Amino acid sequence: MKAVHFGAGNIGRGFIGYLLYKSGYDITFVDIFGKVVDDINKYKKYTVITLNTSQNKEGVENVRAVNLKDSDSLEKEVLQADLITTSLGLNNLKSTGELLRGFLKKRSEVSKKPLDIIACENALFATDVLKKVIFDGADKKFQEYLEKYAGFPNCAVDRIVPNVNIEKELPIDVAVEDFYEWDIEKNKIKINNNIKGAEYVEKLDPYLERKLFLLNGAHATIAYLGYLKNYKFIHEAIKNEYIKKVIVGFHKEAVQALSIKHKIDINILKEYSNKLLKRFENKYLKDDVTRVGRDPIRKLSSNDRLITPLKLCCDLKIDFKDILCGVAAGYLFNYKDDEKAQEIQKIIENDGISKAISNISQIKEGEYLNNMIMNKYEELKRQL
Repeated sequence: MKAVHFGAGNIGRGFIGYLLYKSGYDITFVDIFGKVVDDINKYKKYTVITLNTSQNKEGVENVRAVNLKDSDSLEKEVLQADLITTSLGLNNLKSTGELLRGFLKKRSEVSKKPLDIIACENALFATDVLKKVIFDGADKKFQEYLEKYAGFPNCAVDRIVPNVNIEKELPIDVAVEDFYEWDIEKNKIKINNNIKGAEYVEKLDPYLERKLFLLNGAHATIAYLGYLKNYKFIHEAIKNEYIKKVIVGFHKEAVQALSIKHKIDINILKEYSNKLLKRFENKYLKDDVTRVGRDPIRKLSSNDRLITPLKLCCDLKIDFKDILCGVAAGYLFNYKDDEKAQEIQKIIENDGISKAISNISQIKEGEYLNNMIMNKYEELKRQL
């Protein structure tokens, strides 16, 4: 089986590529950074280093890479692929979908071999986003081909891959945490139904939101509060009494909301919550708060990790004071080297916090939640 993975970064190599290799796939990475592509083709292997109380090393071998700009080589890879996956960021799915559309059109003319396309991004229903881009530019005959021969399952992915400073034998070796989870929509798969380490589920929504709220939302909150309190690493910030209290409260609020919405046993969610709190405390990851908090425009958007649980709790009339704290802290994240953080600060400086909330989180000025975020923002700002 041949897999083509777009995005040869830490997640691509340390998570998706790692599991595909263990499942027996012949892997070709696609990336725009020439150095990464050259290194993969030079060494044809790398080591995945698991960080916990001790280091565990596993090799990934017989890999190769293609530059995103090398259209001829990339076309050949897509024509032969059984599986196409991505981990390159939600913002890059549009351009990737447009690129794939042309290659898949060519494939439709020469092959009836089925394949699956899975966007492994930190976002809700990312594969649907990629599929829409591909279908929007396709004629009816091509759309019919895609419906028949191409599977587009959504998935939920979870593995922390920090830019930790450890000794590596090769520049493309990658360090990861020991925990991982890859949940894939079972009913949309065409042929790739035996990826080791992946769980195939009937209904993905609960898994997506559980991960988005309890991992991504709480993780971002630790990062923003940790930054405000001058911590460097996540594992240091979570030990702060105030931050720990907020995160435990964040989880309690989100767990209640998820249990009601998806009819999940609350004890199962609490067990997942406890695992996450231990993961946040893993000092071997040395996960920088500025890495976790980066791109607050995306993290504070209306359908992402902080605003979605906030709105759900509000709708269900569940207390949301600790989730609210995470949102407000996000608007105070003014890290100078983060371009997106500086964009938010410029809006606040020129137009005020209420306008920023309206622009970034799509909660209109004067609305209840806009006022609540604004008040919490001012409260946190006074505490600094």
